[in-house]
Amino acid sequence: MSERFRLKAREWLDVPERKRAYNELHFAEAASRYDLATRMMSLGRDAAWKRMLVGSLPSLPCPVCVDIACGTGDVAFLLAGRYPGGVVTGVDLSAPMLAIARERNRFSNVRFEQGDLCDLPLPDGSADVVTGSYSLRNAPDLRKAVAEVHRVLSPGGVAAFLDFSNPENSLLRNMQYLLLRSWCGFWGLLLHGTPEIHGYIAESLRVFPARSRLRNIFREQGLEMCADRRFFFGITGLLTLRKGELPAPVGV
Repeated sequence: MSERFRLKAREWLDVPERKRAYNELHFAEAASRYDLATRMMSLGRDAAWKRMLVGSLPSLPCPVCVDIACGTGDVAFLLAGRYPGGVVTGVDLSAPMLAIARERNRFSNVRFEQGDLCDLPLPDGSADVVTGSYSLRNAPDLRKAVAEVHRVLSPGGVAAFLDFSNPENSLLRNMQYLLLRSWCGFWGLLLHGTPEIHGYIAESLRVFPARSRLRNIFREQGLEMCADRRFFFGITGLLTLRKGELPAPVGV
């Protein structure tokens, strides 16, 4: 087992401050082999899904793009290629992840900043596009993170998120949990000496809303669903949304 990482995910995800602390330690440990792990866990499909994410975005001449929980920068670099006249900011909590992203960066229109999903270091209405791959599920407070996405998007701006997805049926959720806990935990054990690395994916889904509730949270925070694509029999999915108006308070 890793000498640096012995935390049990299930014991750290119930309180936002604890989840944030866990994520910082978890992704610091995972950073060095993160790209290999995502390829292996997705059976080689991760890169194709991320290309689909960027391909789902509208054609824009010079957009301001933000990739949240950017990790090692792969989606940020795809955005830079898609929008050569735009600017791209990758934001991530993990300093080791950002160090890898900065080392790999060959684009003059890409920069990386350290920041929290629930407190993005960006002005109101400053982004035309917000993306995230395996991002919102890691937010210490999901509602705050979605509200932050709405805040930084310009009117009519677009957001697209690739992530694991929770089915509505409890039996299917339990089956998915067991599958992901064993498969992803296997790669954590192989690459890092502990199944807690990447086995975290299954644990994070235990406290993540099912698909219909997630759509409701987006709607409540002023993000309108545009498209919903699913992969791997619904285990992962791609959601595309557009910034609308926040719903009026009840009774107003």
